[in-house]
Amino acid sequence: AARLPPTGTRTRPHHTMFKKILKKNKKDTSGEVVPVTDNPVAAAPVKNAPRYSLDGATRKNKKYTYADEEETPAATKPQVGDASGPLASGGGSSREGSGAMRKQRSFDEAEAREIDPEDEEEANVGLNARLSLDGDIEKRNQRDKGDDPKATLGAEGVVLVDAQLELPIAVGTCGKPGWEPLRGPNKRQSVEIRKENQDAFCAHAPFMESPLQMFFAVFDGHGAEGRSISHFARDTVAKVLHETYKAMGYTESATDPATESDSRAQELHRARFRALRTAFAHAEKGLTAEDSGIDHVFSGTTGVCAWVLGPDMYCGWVGDSRCILGRNYVQGGREKVRAVDVSYDQKPVRPDEKKRVRAAGGRIARWRRNLGPLRVWLPRDWIPGLAMTRSIGDTILTEYGVVPIPEMSHVRLTQQDSFLVLASDGVWEFMSSQEVADYVGRLRKDGVVPDEAAEALVREAVRRWRRNEVVVDDTTAVVIYLDFEEKAGGGGEKRSMKRFFAGKRGAATDKPAQVMDDGKLVPFNPKNDFGPSN
Repeated sequence: AARLPPTGTRTRPHHTMFKKILKKNKKDTSGEVVPVTDNPVAAAPVKNAPRYSLDGATRKNKKYTYADEEETPAATKPQVGDASGPLASGGGSSREGSGAMRKQRSFDEAEAREIDPEDEEEANVGLNARLSLDGDIEKRNQRDKGDDPKATLGAEGVVLVDAQLELPIAVGTCGKPGWEPLRGPNKRQSVEIRKENQDAFCAHAPFMESPLQMFFAVFDGHGAEGRSISHFARDTVAKVLHETYKAMGYTESATDPATESDSRAQELHRARFRALRTAFAHAEKGLTAEDSGIDHVFSGTTGVCAWVLGPDMYCGWVGDSRCILGRNYVQGGREKVRAVDVSYDQKPVRPDEKKRVRAAGGRIARWRRNLGPLRVWLPRDWIPGLAMTRSIGDTILTEYGVVPIPEMSHVRLTQQDSFLVLASDGVWEFMSSQEVADYVGRLRKDGVVPDEAAEALVREAVRRWRRNEVVVDDTTAVVIYLDFEEKAGGGGEKRSMKRFFAGKRGAATDKPAQVMDDGKLVPFNPKNDFGPSN
């Protein structure tokens, strides 16, 4: 017969017993799946059990992929219990996979993310498991110049770089979708799922059929149609810029403002600004066409691009995607890298942007009860709450100042400029411009190639998200190494960019300047901060 506890003795609460059993099972390292249930008797390891989400949903749905599995064709996907399946005991399931699954089971319990500090391999999994278990994103975004353009539909990036480019550079790209928690009915347990990647990027070198021109861009979509809009902008901006500038009648011999008179140089700056502005405007115009099939009212994209013409670089942007230049300098006998911001985040926190949007009738405020960062709202409604003051799309706010008209800066490259970085706000949210410059500068000094540098930067940005948020934003980076020293070409000949700078360098032209509508250059002093408080 069951014995009752003595009078006055407190019985152990049911939920306390369950937590102890669950905590004990979490320490299991056999690779078995530990189900989470409200019944403590059933909380025992179960072999060959499918790793369903904790709210009972299936492991996959139409849009999401769970972190502990890879895409497998439906016809060949092993069944649960199959000895060859990834969940079979002692089969394809790796120690890293099972360990990471246990650690990402819940965002609400800190102990679910603990790692064994004495196990170096497991500690590494604790840092990167949810990022890397699904494998690296395929290099399907890169294609040769002669491939069918339709082959890139659905990919995040278009990379067209000719090895015989007159301007010797090396380009690396990386884009990874974000993560978000999927909570169960009890609102206590959750699993983590991949989001749809709404970022897009492109790299064209040469550009406009000119060996002296290059074009790089990153777009960060948001809203239900963010992916479609960012991809549309990626393809439209580069195409329209090419067509518009070519229609203006400018030839390659007229691409250097430094060789022209002041009035002629101003004319060149004005023409390039108008060409870039036209390209961004056409991107939004294409979205609003009746046959576009894209809902642009509550969705849009940011965009930042770098247009290089010999030693001159123009940067155009809308929203909070950013471009920086890594410039070498010597201090105390040591070579360091300085971050040179060539774009200025267009956020409601910017005094000039705040004034412009309010003058157009838009409302800038934090969410009710003063929560979160400043956002742009309709005058009398708490929608849509946009975190930037300019974008392509988001047409519900067009009449209230959220427009696709870019700002543009100009900088004359020097022999001290080592690299360019263009990235979506997934990188800049928890990393400052100088931190990114230091990080990429160390990688280049260590001989890391641009592709690996871009991937390492994205991984570092994701780690920062892990430490600060329960979600991870889409993160994309394009890294361009600038090689000014002599470089062997395909035929063994030597090429150098130094000839572009002979007698053309000056302290004034080394600093970025903002290009106005009339082509005049004015001082440019961006103050890009980082963090969720903006």
